[in-house]
Formats: sequence, structure tokens, C-alpha cells
Amino acid sequence: MNLNPEFQRQLQLEFSSARLVGVPLILGIIFTLTYILDNQTSYQTNITAQTALGLFLLMVSFWGARQAVDSVLDEQRSHTWDTQCLSALDPWTMVCGKLFGSTLVVWYGCVICLLVYGFMAQNTSNLFWVLSYALTSGLLVQNLSLLLSLLALRKGKINSNSVIIGLAILGALSIGSFVMPLSQAPDSLQHTPATWYGVNTTAHFLTLISVCLALFWCMVGNYRLMAQELRIRTLPWVWLAFAVFLIIYQGGFIAPNQFGEYFYSIAFGICFTLSYLIAFAEHHEPMRIKRLFTYIAQENWLRSAEELPLWCVTFVLAGLLAIPLSFARPADIEELHVYPMSILLLLLRDIGIFLFFSYSKNPQRAFSLTLLSLVLLYGVLPGIFAAAKQHWLAALFFPLVADNMVISIVCMGVQSAVIWYFLYQRWQESV
Repeated sequence: MNLNPEFQRQLQLEFSSARLVGVPLILGIIFTLTYILDNQTSYQTNITAQTALGLFLLMVSFWGARQAVDSVLDEQRSHTWDTQCLSALDPWTMVCGKLFGSTLVVWYGCVICLLVYGFMAQNTSNLFWVLSYALTSGLLVQNLSLLLSLLALRKGKINSNSVIIGLAILGALSIGSFVMPLSQAPDSLQHTPATWYGVNTTAHFLTLISVCLALFWCMVGNYRLMAQELRIRTLPWVWLAFAVFLIIYQGGFIAPNQFGEYFYSIAFGICFTLSYLIAFAEHHEPMRIKRLFTYIAQENWLRSAEELPLWCVTFVLAGLLAIPLSFARPADIEELHVYPMSILLLLLRDIGIFLFFSYSKNPQRAFSLTLLSLVLLYGVLPGIFAAAKQHWLAALFFPLVADNMVISIVCMGVQSAVIWYFLYQRWQESV
């Protein structure tokens, strides 16, 4: 049988005979202790089952996330990643090999924990839901860790292990806060009704389906990032499909009598958020834009689409959604006025600031410098002028406090034009 070469390689690296014997031995000692404590305490307590579930969450998040992250970043630190990228392995082979090969020893211990939980749990009525949530959430945490490690690799941040693992632990804590109560009492499974596009179901089932969908999109994201690392050309249709999926998915939770009122606003918010996230996550280089302009001049639309930054896709989609929203009555949040076109120009300004710093001689500092600039533009400067009762100056830097939509759009248009002028100058110097 021909196994995945990367999977075999990860097995040789991670699945040693010491771990093969040590993992069940250590778990056996722990469960023996908890079993003795169970016999010495009240029959209503179930220390062994709860310990097994807790150890599962700890291993699948902390250990599993670390293994998934190290399978990529350790390669870069060992200077073997470029060699792997030159191999004949396709992206799916690399992703599956690294994800499942590096974490197989983790799942070896996790399966033992789940078996112990299944045998020792007093509450078996919720067993299906506990196991389903535990398995899908564990896979999601590890997939997300691999995704973040690939993003860190593209950004050159190869020492981001602690940050990614910290995020994985936060994810495990959120999973534990949901799974642990579900495993304790028979009446903890509340069949709360939920509706999605008029389909009646339960909140637990809808949550499980949502976790599975998130797992699917994480796998797709890992594939696309790995394809980029292997220098395989990709089109932005997956990112567009992901944005459309989120819009349709979130739209299902809107009440039918409020669908027309809120759908465009939620869709605009999703595209706005995705544009921010992907702009900060993508690797930006001036030569990519030069290639884009060259292909456009040659009317080579396929190559142009391959070079197009992903934030442009969701930005254009947000612009299309902003048009009908601009004719609706603007929503007010305390003293802020939600003007869709102004918000779109805010997004364009902020991305321009980030790209300006990304095209500098030290792009590693782009995020921190952008964050500092946004704190000044959104908080410090408007706050100073507002405290001095100069509201027109506060509106100049943060136009959402302006009472007139046209003035707000003009202020943001001027800011965006200035930022992008300096960005264009920086780009010309870089290429």
C-alpha cells in the first residue's frame, strides 16, 4: 500500500516507540488514581470521566496545536522548507501529511481518553453530542493552527508558535465551556429550538453543523495556502465563494419579517471585516502589483486574476452592497452615523496605510506601525479635538461623527486620496 510520503515522514519523526508506550502508560497511571478517588467519594461524582474529557481537550488543543504548527514552522527554522516546496508533492498531500501525520500521536492519546470517558461516563444520554463536539472541535483547532502557521510562514514570522498555541488554548477553553457541562447532567442537553431560513431544528444540531462547515473551510484554506507555498497559481474564486457563503449562512438567522432590513447591512459588515482580515494576513510585495498592471495592459485577464490581491475581491463586493445601503436611512449608534460609503473609504484608507508600511525597507514592522496609526486616527486625535469642543476637526479625522453624509464622504475621500498618493510614490520607489 502506497502511503502519503509526507504522512510517513511525519510518523517517523513523531511516532516513536517511547511515545507509543509512554502515552498509554502515563494516562493509565492518571486514570488509576482518579478511579481510586471515585471509589472513595460519593457515587454522584465521576472524576475519571471528567478527567478523561479534560485531558482530551488539553491534548487536542495544546499538544495538537503545537504539533500542527511545528510541522510547518520547524521546517523553515531547519532550512528544509524550500527543499520540500521543490518536491513533486501536491498541496493536498502536503496538507494531509502534515496535519494528520504530525498529530497522529496526539490522537492516539485522545482516543484513549474518549474510550475511558465512554466507559466511565454516568450520563450516556448525551454521549453522541459530547463525542461529536469533541472530535469536530479538536480537528477544527488543529486545522486552524496549521492555517495560522502557514499564514505566519508567508509573513516571515517563523517564531509565532506561542501566539498560535495561545489562540488554540483559548479555543479549547471555549470548547470546554460548552462540552463539559453537556457531559455532566442528563438534563444539560436543552433542545433549544433554532430556525435557519425557516427550517426548524435545534441549537445543538445547528452548532454541530456550523463547526463542520468551519472545519471544511479551514481545510480549503490550508490547501490554498499550501498551493501558494508550492508556487501553484490560484484564482480568487475560493475567497469570493467563502464571502458569499458567510453572507448566505448569516442571512439564515435573520427573522423573515426583518430580512430585507438587515440582510444588506450584515452582508456589508461581513465583506468589510473580511477585507480587513485578508489585507493584514496576505503577503504584500510591490512586484506583485507591477505584474498585475503588466498583465492588465496585455489584456491577459487570467494572469491578472491570479495576481489580484484578495482584499480587492471583498472590497468590490462591499462597494456593491454599499450602494443600496446608501439610499436607506443611516443607522445611528449613539453619536456615530453609519454612512456606508464613508465606511468603505475608511477601509480603503486603512489598507492604504498598511500597504504603505508593507512596501518599506522593513515590512516586518508594518502591522505595529499601522496599528499605532489607526489608534491615532480613530482615538487620540478625534478625542483631543472633541474635548476641545472642535467637533469639525474631530469629524475631519473620524468622519462618522459628522452630521452630514456628503461632508463625511468628502473628508474620507480626501484622506484616502492623500494616503494612496503617498502609497503610489512608495510603490514606485520599491519597484
